[in-house]
Amino acid sequence: MTPRVPRLIRFVVVNSAAGVVIGWLVAAGLIWFNVGGFGELVWHSSQRGVALFILALSFGVTFAFAFLATALMLLPGDKDHFDRV
Repeated sequence: MTPRVPRLIRFVVVNSAAGVVIGWLVAAGLIWFNVGGFGELVWHSSQRGVALFILALSFGVTFAFAFLATALMLLPGDKDHFDRV
């Protein structure tokens, strides 16, 4: 019998992961569509790997926190409604 992950931990991990994915998609969109010359700046950099790492990390963390905070604020206050989430 495997132990179940508590609902609150699962809630935090799922919402944070969704935020990271959204953040990475936004960062990829900035590079792909070359917004303000940003894509050229990244692709022509001599330290492309470092630039992409910093970009992915910062967008991932920022969007993960924002997505999780929004999900927490939208949680129902009533225990009966919370059990349905």
